[in-house]
Amino acid sequence: SGYFSSNRTDGLGSDDIYSFTREQVLAFSLSGKVYNKVTGQPLSGAMVTLNKTGGSVLRVETDETGAFKFKLEKASDYGLTGEKTNFRSDGTDLTTKNLTSSAEIKKDLYLEAVELNKAIRLENIYYDFDKSNIRADAAVELDKLVKIMQDNPTMWIELGSHTDSRGNDAYNLALSQRRAESAVQYIISRGISKNRIEAKGYGETRLLNRCTNGVKCTPAEHQLNRRTEFKIVKQ
Repeated sequence: SGYFSSNRTDGLGSDDIYSFTREQVLAFSLSGKVYNKVTGQPLSGAMVTLNKTGGSVLRVETDETGAFKFKLEKASDYGLTGEKTNFRSDGTDLTTKNLTSSAEIKKDLYLEAVELNKAIRLENIYYDFDKSNIRADAAVELDKLVKIMQDNPTMWIELGSHTDSRGNDAYNLALSQRRAESAVQYIISRGISKNRIEAKGYGETRLLNRCTNGVKCTPAEHQLNRRTEFKIVKQ
């Protein structure tokens, strides 16, 4: 703050004395790097998108060090997403609301390379005994897969359901198919195209341990085989 003299128009006399107070100008920026989630190496040529809630969308490509940078506006919310061909995308949220001083926000993104036909287990997908309907706790986990498919619109998957060896082989195969189809229908109901996802019931044909027909196993060993997995078949 301070004072200055001026003979500008609309003053009270010839030279007048004016006071001033300089307002604080806040400046915000975002910087970070995109990494390969498995190797930890930076990824060049990745597309990073900054989406301001209710506002503009900005995109930059990472340089040879995997780095990116954006200017941010005050009192704003943003969504940040990183994408690269043959990688699963990653994203996070950030805000400049309630910041009272200039700041550089740092956010790194980690992209996982897509491996075709590699089984990825969906945790906590449980069904009631002899049932195929989607329970509320399973829906929470399937919603995570929906999010992955929304973030990766070129990804096509196979969703597979597996049983343990107890019970009739043919019945287990049919039950697993119904369970897989039930899960797929749930995902389709969340807006994913039916062309992008296929249901496959494997029954007890792909056990993960020694617990085949007639082998005495613990409940935990049987539980290991009762699982739901997805495989990326096209990217």
